[in-house]
Amino acid sequence: MRFGLLHELVSFGLAALGLGALSLGSELGPGVLVALFVGFVASSFVGPRTWSRPGYDTLWNAFVVALLALQVARGMMGVAILSLGLEFAAALQIAKLFHRRTAKDYQHIQTLAFLHLVAATVLSSGLDYAFYFLGFVVVTPWMLALTHLRNEIESHYGPEGPESAPDVEEGSDPAAGNERVERVLRSRRIAGPGFLFATAGLSVPLFVITAAFFMLFPRVGLGFLNFGAADGRQVAGFGSDVSLGGFGVIRDDPTVVLRVTPSDLSEDPPERSFRLRGTSFDRYRDARWTRSPARAEEVFAAFSYYDLSGAPRTDADLTLDIVLDALDEPVLFFPSGTLGVSMAPRVAGGYDVQRRLMVSPGLDVRYAEPDGLEVHYTVHVDTGRRTLPTSLDEPTAARYLQLPDGLERLSSLARERAGVGSAAEQAARLESWLRDSGDFTYSLEMPDVEGRDPLEAFVFDARSGHCEYFSTALAVMLRTLGIPSRNVTGFIGGLYNPYGRYYAIRQGDAHSWVEAHYDGAWHVLDPTPPSRGDLGPSEDGWLVAVRGALDALRVKWARDVVGYDLRRQMEGLREMMRWFRSMRGGRESSAPARARGQRTGGLGGWMVPVALAVLALLGGAWAWRRRRRRDAPVRLDPGAREAKTLYEELERAMARSGIPRAAHRTPREHAKDVAATAFPAADAIVEVTDAYELARFGGVTLPPERVRALKHRIAEVRAAR
Repeated sequence: MRFGLLHELVSFGLAALGLGALSLGSELGPGVLVALFVGFVASSFVGPRTWSRPGYDTLWNAFVVALLALQVARGMMGVAILSLGLEFAAALQIAKLFHRRTAKDYQHIQTLAFLHLVAATVLSSGLDYAFYFLGFVVVTPWMLALTHLRNEIESHYGPEGPESAPDVEEGSDPAAGNERVERVLRSRRIAGPGFLFATAGLSVPLFVITAAFFMLFPRVGLGFLNFGAADGRQVAGFGSDVSLGGFGVIRDDPTVVLRVTPSDLSEDPPERSFRLRGTSFDRYRDARWTRSPARAEEVFAAFSYYDLSGAPRTDADLTLDIVLDALDEPVLFFPSGTLGVSMAPRVAGGYDVQRRLMVSPGLDVRYAEPDGLEVHYTVHVDTGRRTLPTSLDEPTAARYLQLPDGLERLSSLARERAGVGSAAEQAARLESWLRDSGDFTYSLEMPDVEGRDPLEAFVFDARSGHCEYFSTALAVMLRTLGIPSRNVTGFIGGLYNPYGRYYAIRQGDAHSWVEAHYDGAWHVLDPTPPSRGDLGPSEDGWLVAVRGALDALRVKWARDVVGYDLRRQMEGLREMMRWFRSMRGGRESSAPARARGQRTGGLGGWMVPVALAVLALLGGAWAWRRRRRRDAPVRLDPGAREAKTLYEELERAMARSGIPRAAHRTPREHAKDVAATAFPAADAIVEVTDAYELARFGGVTLPPERVRALKHRIAEVRAAR
């Protein structure tokens, strides 16, 4: 590939990485992104003919100044400064791509791309940023090396370089420096695949050094790359209220928000579904569920364990390790039978700070001081206790029985369908009627209420809706019978991810059900028909595997990079020390072993010699290959070989004239030294040296008449003193 074209491709690749990183987040609107894409593509078609047009530079300079004035004016009108700065930084890169004439312009391109990457660290700490960062690690050494080579080419062969050029005939355009540069840029021998591979190898030690700094230096508690961003993912159903018609619209969203790893995970995990409650609502009015004002109580940790039930922690027979994305509401999710939660302390200012958990009436558990990072916690579950004994005093029971006026028709229907019997029997009949009778169907389409109460329109007419309608109908009907109840939102689902070995729960798995109080405890009732599962996110096709792999990578990135703090640093150092101790294996570890004359079977007993032998073989192979390459003759094409012969003849002539070239001086340096003296044939030495470098390294073939002319110049050198 021609050197100039290779430099162009690498430059546009680096600029694309910078602009792509700058587009992370939501600071740049769709219109700005489209304009940047159009400008980026259009700049690739601009070349020397366009640059040479009168007024081209003036037009772009006026554009940049006008854009700056516009951004200042928008800032005075209240537009966010961050968005204005990002837009202007991106526009500067586009303007520079339209002016990529010299090596200095390409240096500006790489500087702007690096600044864009720095700005992107504020915009995103997700896996997409990691991909852009990895691209920079690979492409930046190419860009630096190629730009440096171009700068050397322009300094030697440009208009400000040597005045004489071996490939310019007498009488040609005196401003032939640009043509000489273009000829060298068209060469295919300056940089090839081997050059790119070797240059990319420079990124390996840089990456190792960066990783060492990352591992050794302490981190802030908020995560080194997150910058304290606390924006959470918005998921319906876990805020301060839920309205009929506003829940269920995300049933087809495959975005993962929860990852669950059970302690009984087997090598061949079966299909499994988890019901994880998040929050509950006790007040229903105007087709909207809300929570009654109540003071949350803080649960204090004992060795990072938060007791939620009063039952002993040792009663748990199952633990669920959960990784939860940061949501707009800092809610913790857990199944029925939960005894307590374990959460590691946060690291703030180099110290462990216990998480603060707040429990509101209704067993809504929230964590304080959300920092925008994923939350990692462990739930301790007693699977034999699906219901925990709970007593309700009169004020609490009244809160779970309150109803608006005007529900006489629904109350009459509830008594008819529930029949007579205990509260448990009545609740089971209502649940079965809504879920199993076939009178109701699950649908994401909202019932047409036509100005009526949405709940009555669902129960008496439409009889079709999403889970929020079913749970609301059951909760309200139970209350009309005097059975305390509450509407609960959470997740039901679990798709096994083989790459991360966890069960993924998606936004589309969000669900709503009912908890009713009878027989001295709260019981889970789910009136939604089983057909709900048929309308969830698709689980077939190759996209599921791709999403699973990306989510596993995203979890590792968030845990090992974004959330890397002092605790994880110490854990990593301890693991490293254990590994070093294991490398010293093979020692006699006990008296019985010494008595038997046996040695322990540690890994170090055989790993260290094998590792040293492999390193020795690799080092010997590398040294042998390097020596072979050094001793191998250099193969030159006819033009380069002829140029080499020509310069050797010049060297003999210079030695005869008393100005030999020292071994540590390059031909170019020696020619400049001679030109600075009063040697009569100094211009001949410069001319022959220029021709030699162009033919030897620039791929230029010297015509026969040019060779004859250069030999005459060498004769002048030989005759001079």
